[in-house]
Amino acid sequence: MAIRFIDAGVVSYVRSQTIYHGLAYARHEKSPDTIILVSPETPYVCIGFHQELEKEVDVAFCHAHGIPILRREVGGGAVYLDRNQVFTQWVMSPDRLPWNLERRFEVYASPLVKTYRALGVEANFRPVNDIHVAGRKIGGTGAAAIGNAEVVVGSLMFDFDTELMAKVLKVPSEKFRDKVYQS
Repeated sequence: MAIRFIDAGVVSYVRSQTIYHGLAYARHEKSPDTIILVSPETPYVCIGFHQELEKEVDVAFCHAHGIPILRREVGGGAVYLDRNQVFTQWVMSPDRLPWNLERRFEVYASPLVKTYRALGVEANFRPVNDIHVAGRKIGGTGAAAIGNAEVVVGSLMFDFDTELMAKVLKVPSEKFRDKVYQS
């Protein structure tokens, strides 16, 4: 079956999440597998499906600085997202994917790793779903069954604002110092 490619470009923060949600819910037996590339026009915080907002995000800081907060149906941790990232979103038939979860994440992380390497960044996949450079996490992937689809999301970061991330997320900045790759 053919794969549909959608380059959605720069869109609102809400649309950056709702494109893949909508395609997943609308998916049926004859729908093509779809890969979406998209970037949000403004920064926002996105939390995972099972997270507790107040434990993960400095809500007062976000409100004071006009940074919206959105919950996604894909699991994983809270993330700060902005225009300096390209989101990769796969909406696929679960029947055509590896059954092993680690292998499934590796399939999706592989194009991200190859892209980083083509840009001169020596990235590697680290199971279960992370991308590392020199032993430090620079990204990851998350997945969920949404509608009749398997959805996997990830991103490519180009000029990541670690300082703002440390302010909007409730994780000590010391934790980020040994995990964020500074190029």
